[in-house]
Amino acid sequence: MNACSNEGSLLATYEAAKEITGDIYFVEDDYLHLPASIKLIALALPSLGLVTGYDHEDRYVRDDDLSFGKEMIIFDKASNRHWRTAESTTCTFAISEAMRPKVEPFARKFMLLDRKLFRKLYKKKIRLWSPVPGLTTHVDTALAPGFDWSAFNDQLTKARSPSV
Repeated sequence: MNACSNEGSLLATYEAAKEITGDIYFVEDDYLHLPASIKLIALALPSLGLVTGYDHEDRYVRDDDLSFGKEMIIFDKASNRHWRTAESTTCTFAISEAMRPKVEPFARKFMLLDRKLFRKLYKKKIRLWSPVPGLTTHVDTALAPGFDWSAFNDQLTKARSPSV
């Protein structure tokens, strides 16, 4: 694929997803996952519909979210995790097969404007769920709280390094 840009790559991903039935997980290339992350996200999808594995640090400190002061926390038995609603996430999210027709037209419309996408979905009463603590982290400076991602990354790097 020669997409030549983030938006081109995302559009190509959305096009490829049209050919896939079932639940789907869109993942940007700058995320770190715990070993069981994808399985736990998949287990939560049937009951939650739209999830991110990323527990955004900024969801706890900013007061300009549309959902500020209105978040919910539940315990999902299938994934054996707590999940909270969140206003928005990045372009890395999982969506159930049942939720896809409600979300995909908006995802294609907003493309890389991820916060605008999830704010639009919030206004349409479609909630995004995030695990507490997170199952993934964006490898940005604001790593997901509640887990030592730096130590985990160091372990991965050490495990992949050839022995001398």
